[in-house]
Amino acid sequence: MSSLSRTFRKSSSFVGRAIADELILVPITRRVADLDAIYTLDGIGPRLWDLLDGKRTVGELISLVVDEYAVEASMAETDVLQFVDQLESMGAIEEA
Repeated sequence: MSSLSRTFRKSSSFVGRAIADELILVPITRRVADLDAIYTLDGIGPRLWDLLDGKRTVGELISLVVDEYAVEASMAETDVLQFVDQLESMGAIEEA
């Protein structure tokens, strides 16, 4: 399956809290005191996090970023793929 046709949803083992223009992700399976386990999303990260509902494909996320942020499709594709890869590698999202 192409990476653009994959769909992802947020993992139930992470919680997110909005603080100002950032989103703090904390895994609930680790101790909160472990600062290495707390992740900060900024820029378009919080918006992408909101869109990860298990229904939209990665390709659809890219199209939304292009429309909402007026960036070139190639840049949006690179950024979204990297973002999804990072979230998947840390266990914050899972394939739907």
